[in-house]
Amino acid sequence: MVLLYFSYLIIVANILILSVGYLTNIALIGSFLGDLIAIGTDPIILILGALLGAGLVAKTYKFSVIYLWLGAMFLTMLVHVILGTTRVIVDIVKFDALLIISALIIIATSFFRPLIAEMTEDFEKSITKKAPK
Repeated sequence: MVLLYFSYLIIVANILILSVGYLTNIALIGSFLGDLIAIGTDPIILILGALLGAGLVAKTYKFSVIYLWLGAMFLTMLVHVILGTTRVIVDIVKFDALLIISALIIIATSFFRPLIAEMTEDFEKSITKKAPK
């Protein structure tokens, strides 16, 4: 549940920062938004962010928010080494993009959690019934 609230916090904070930057016409926020869109649509970042979010949803951990933060940081360093980026702002944007993609995956799966629980209950009931002799 804490992971879901943290995911909402990530999305809301990004929307607030970007909307305030747009309304006040700050060029740095505009360039950050452009970088975020460019890096956020990179297939490597999309796949790694989706895997991070799906991994945290599939297995619940006690400190899942810390694992989300550390996982995004580790994946940012991994992509930094693989792609060989030289600027710090690019790594900051990659980190933010990984957090946003993971948060979107966590929020999307939270809507389907009751449906999945209902389906697994029906599946478990059909397995536990014994076949007639």
